Amino acid sequence: MGNRQFLISQYPNPPISQYPNPEFLTFARTTHHTMPTENHPEDFLSLRMFTDAEVQAAVREVFGHPAMLAGMRKLLPEALCQQLLDAHTTVVGSDDFQVKMMVPFLAFVEQASMDALTHSGLEGLNAEQPYLFISNHRDIGLDSAFINTALYQHGLTTTQIAIGDNLMTHRLAALIFKINKSFAVLRSGTPRELYGHSVRMSAYIHDQVQGHQSSVWIAQREGRAKDGNDFTQVGLLKMLSLSAAEPLGAYFRSLRIVPVSISYEYDPTDLAKTLTHLHKLHDPTYKKPMDEDVQHILMGIMGHKGRVHIHFGAPLGDVQAAAMDALPTPKQQLDCLAKYLDRQIHAGYALRPINYYACDQLLGTEACADRYTAQEAQALGEYFDTRLGQLPQAQQGLGREYLLAMYANPVKNALKHEETTT
Repeated sequence: MGNRQFLISQYPNPPISQYPNPEFLTFARTTHHTMPTENHPEDFLSLRMFTDAEVQAAVREVFGHPAMLAGMRKLLPEALCQQLLDAHTTVVGSDDFQVKMMVPFLAFVEQASMDALTHSGLEGLNAEQPYLFISNHRDIGLDSAFINTALYQHGLTTTQIAIGDNLMTHRLAALIFKINKSFAVLRSGTPRELYGHSVRMSAYIHDQVQGHQSSVWIAQREGRAKDGNDFTQVGLLKMLSLSAAEPLGAYFRSLRIVPVSISYEYDPTDLAKTLTHLHKLHDPTYKKPMDEDVQHILMGIMGHKGRVHIHFGAPLGDVQAAAMDALPTPKQQLDCLAKYLDRQIHAGYALRPINYYACDQLLGTEACADRYTAQEAQALGEYFDTRLGQLPQAQQGLGREYLLAMYANPVKNALKHEETTT
């Protein structure tokens, strides 16, 4: 039996109805709150890292919650669970938390749910300089965690992490994110509130990177690219530009932007994303349940991912900055930067047989048939059939198209750039 055939026959992702871990959902539901709170108006939404004292207090609260402890014992091996429980009392600050808690936890995730975790391109970065890392976004929690793992292993400091404020509505989840050097991106509010937050966030990121205080990670778009179509939102770049006091090309050059591509061979949340898409097709007013983000975080942690690769591109250079500044309007300059980041992210994506197979199946061709074997095609066909078999019969046609596109779009995007350069 071939490797992928074995993977299909032993595929560890259970039917979606069996997700998520009930102890963790209890943990989420019993700690849900609306922020900012009256007593702590900016504890979670303020643009700053926790102090060491705040980290220590937050770690005590998180590891003192009964549902958190029950969830850990359910999810983690006994030895790792005990290691984390012993280590949490010695955590001093965020960096210490990442070394003592996140490194062993992510090593378990890698061993339990991946065939390989690799990275490339870090040799082009200077350990003495902070960077603004802009990447595609597939997994709520693991994208930035794996990027920081690669940085840590290569001797670079880990980044602060920009996350949506929707992830800050569960108190203990918010504490974990803040302990792990995250800050919130405001997603809802009046236009005035959103603009004011954008101005403050732009200044904060500028000060962290240019002031040599910390690297920052931010996704190229708001929310995950659920359909596998990775494109940079110009609105994100506009937000970053609000602190510019010089030509935009030179300003973005000074932020030392590094495009990052993160590639999951298998997306454990692929069926969940497909279901959300089908719900929205049926009811355009559909709003995801409060617990959906927590469910997807757990699926991403527990589900099989195959090979995961992170590629760090070269920092934005003088040539790209000059090309931007040669354009007459800010809109054209930001469009130019977005297209540059897209090219770099698409080019750095590690395409696998599943991507090429899905592209052929979606388009009804054999244009990519030289990229996978007949044995792989059989196994991949069974993989998609198994996933789609969990949908109601009436939804399988639209579900198939969306699920295949999720894996095919990285190929289509890479081919577009090849065509423009030939």
